[in-house]
Amino acid sequence: MDNTMEPLQDPAQIVARLEALASPVRLEIFRLLVEQEPTGLVSGDIAEHLGQPHNGISFHLKNLQHAGLVTVQREGRYQRYRAAMPVVRALVAYLTENCCHGTQDCALSGETRSPSVQEGNQ
Repeated sequence: MDNTMEPLQDPAQIVARLEALASPVRLEIFRLLVEQEPTGLVSGDIAEHLGQPHNGISFHLKNLQHAGLVTVQREGRYQRYRAAMPVVRALVAYLTENCCHGTQDCALSGETRSPSVQEGNQ
């Protein structure tokens, strides 16, 4: 097990993180931040990438930050947001810890892959 992963002990915390990702806009922001690792993005760049108003993006970023899925670092008058990858890895590990009866040997079948994964393999 990766010792950089944050332990997920509190079921309420797990639910809060999953709820934060249940918004289409927050999920899109989060995926963008994961793509931009390790540099992250400032909120204005996030808004521009997603074609969303800056004030709406700020609301969603606060929600993701409160859930522990996003970190923020002040850079002058800007704030740089990054996906909290240790938290994400721990959440995924929690969700998949009993996958395939604990064998950890699960492979995605062609039917369950996302379209982008299927296209990449063709």
